[in-house]
Amino acid sequence: MKIFFAIFVIAVCLAEVSAQFSRTDMRAVRRAQTMQDLINPLYRKPSKKELKSVEPERELFVKYAAFLRAQKTGLTKLIDDKGCSANIRVVVATEDCLKYTMPGAGSSFSFRTENYCILRFADVTFAKDGFQAGGALIHGIFVELGDVPLANVDLRTKGLKYLVDFQPEPDYEEGIEMNRQLTQGIVSDDFLYRRSVPANKNTTFALRSIAYDGKSLRAIRGVIYNEFDFDKREDVIVVFRIVQKDEQGDVTILWKELQQKDSPKIRRKDEDN
Repeated sequence: MKIFFAIFVIAVCLAEVSAQFSRTDMRAVRRAQTMQDLINPLYRKPSKKELKSVEPERELFVKYAAFLRAQKTGLTKLIDDKGCSANIRVVVATEDCLKYTMPGAGSSFSFRTENYCILRFADVTFAKDGFQAGGALIHGIFVELGDVPLANVDLRTKGLKYLVDFQPEPDYEEGIEMNRQLTQGIVSDDFLYRRSVPANKNTTFALRSIAYDGKSLRAIRGVIYNEFDFDKREDVIVVFRIVQKDEQGDVTILWKELQQKDSPKIRRKDEDN
């Protein structure tokens, strides 16, 4: 009798352990399915077909061929944002939005990854005839350098000193205050530094984009993930200028990267404990 009871207890325990493993396996399967079906597509790279829809005119590649032979340079077309990327989980079914189906709808671009992306990862977004920096936990600082030849600009060019000397602010609360100041604009050495600038022609722009590392937790169908796992978080200084504006109001920019380095990790009070 005692032997039978012991066998019974062991069987019950094994069944419970098996059930626990089954529940764990099911949760893992559901998480993997959600990642594959709903989360990964939000942060995917554009397809070749999508990139073709935003490809600059061939004549521009020929015109700036010598400039583009240098490393860390590019020619990028930015589509005027018509609200296509306001919600990364909703496809806006207008003619313009259905034409540009990649994440960010061709309006948002990351110099860090050298590709189009969702607005939350963007170093620059083109909207309402202006350039904006609105990425998540990113300090984006624009300055207009004037009609300066792009090939002649380096880190010693007048107007770049503030960008080069700017110290990242990894404290989350202090970072919010810095964003507020940059939204209003900061004047230094007769240059105005801010988070957005009008898309003026015959103007060379400089941008420092500091994408702080850390966590940006989001959840879809109960699956919690760190959004920054899908991004390349770095600190870059880039200069660019408009080389074409078409009848639809979209612009093509010629750009080069002047500096790239690691970003600090953001600090939040709720992570101190």
